[in-house]
Amino acid sequence: MTSDDMAVQGGHLRHLAIAERGKLSALSGDHDRALELYRLALHQAREMGAPPPFARHYTDCILESLERQGRHADALALVEAACAELQARGAASALQRHDHAVLTLRRAILLLFLERGDEAGRHLAEAIELASPARLALAEELVAWRSRALTLTEQTLTDALSRHGYYTVRRGRVRADLARTAVVPPARSRQEVT
Repeated sequence: MTSDDMAVQGGHLRHLAIAERGKLSALSGDHDRALELYRLALHQAREMGAPPPFARHYTDCILESLERQGRHADALALVEAACAELQARGAASALQRHDHAVLTLRRAILLLFLERGDEAGRHLAEAIELASPARLALAEELVAWRSRALTLTEQTLTDALSRHGYYTVRRGRVRADLARTAVVPPARSRQEVT
């Protein structure tokens, strides 16, 4: 590995560390701080020209904190914009099709939280179609519940999301060692809850 490669990798570790610190904030319930840190990590990743998986992961973290705060309409607006962008580009690769399917599933889930069941049903079907031949077990379960006219309460839905590993930020998946190395610019720094 050349010194240039190490410098680039070190740069990516900087924004990744900030995102990991954001996850610690989210897990402690401070989603406002988590959102601030995720957005900073996303900004730094874009400035560095980081590979797309970084932006996708940080965006998932942002969406999750918005959802955990009950800001479903805000999260839905971001998901709809991302889905429109993917549709405009055309999902050429299997990974892009999978991303589009997962975002469409997230859109349906947000619509369910917002009690917009008919729209959610259309997007669940679309997510399953986009994912094919792969399966989206969560989407299939939600379609089955809806077809049996089962009541989907917020708690029932949240339990299903947890059971299917929907949430990105979970204890045991956060690199606390990396989070401790995060350098947050002074203008954005404040006392952390860790």
